[in-house]
Amino acid sequence: MVDMGRLTWPVQRRGDFLRIVTYIILATAFIFVIDIITPLGVVIWILYLIPLFLTVYLSWKYAPIVMTGVFILLMATSLFLSPRDIPIGYALVDRVFFALILVIASVFIKDYVSNVEDISASEERYRSLVEWLPEGIVVYQKDGIAYINPAGSRLIGAGPGENMAGRDIASMIDPGFQATFRQRVDQAAHGARMTLDNVRLVRKEGSAVTVDMDLGTVFWDNKTAVQIVMRPA
Repeated sequence: MVDMGRLTWPVQRRGDFLRIVTYIILATAFIFVIDIITPLGVVIWILYLIPLFLTVYLSWKYAPIVMTGVFILLMATSLFLSPRDIPIGYALVDRVFFALILVIASVFIKDYVSNVEDISASEERYRSLVEWLPEGIVVYQKDGIAYINPAGSRLIGAGPGENMAGRDIASMIDPGFQATFRQRVDQAAHGARMTLDNVRLVRKEGSAVTVDMDLGTVFWDNKTAVQIVMRPA
């Protein structure tokens, strides 16, 4: 069976999570050290945007808010530790202004992370629904099958776990239906909703099954594809 294409979180494995956290900690420590050894007038603290944007790779949506709080505390600390080359009042105004920028950026990042989590959850629900449907679902592109659910695999006689990626479903159709099938696929790829009744599918082991098909346009991996819904006639 072809694995269902899906949006995945940028970091899922524990090792990747720890690696990104390590990068954030090291970057934050490096920026803080550089900040406290440079004069107040040098805007080293703007580099805190780098570890802030790295938090988008963490699967915790509150990470940017928490890290923004940490960055603001470090900026306040370095305000008193850095060599003074400008009045502390000006330095304070600069850092307060940048702290506001950090807060705004962290809110946008948190919203983005929340949206990705919502999309992933919706996608997982859709995936479960399609996987359990009794009707065969095939996503068909010019280079062959892009996805087929378990019911579809059973209809065409594919074995459990058999990879059907790239297989041309037209070659499994009785020769008398192939020209009509390809014509309907072309029409469906241009936005039409098509049906094909009593299509004779020749299974891999040589037996045949008659199915009805509904065809429509979908987008798969940022490309136009045709979704085929099959059910025994």
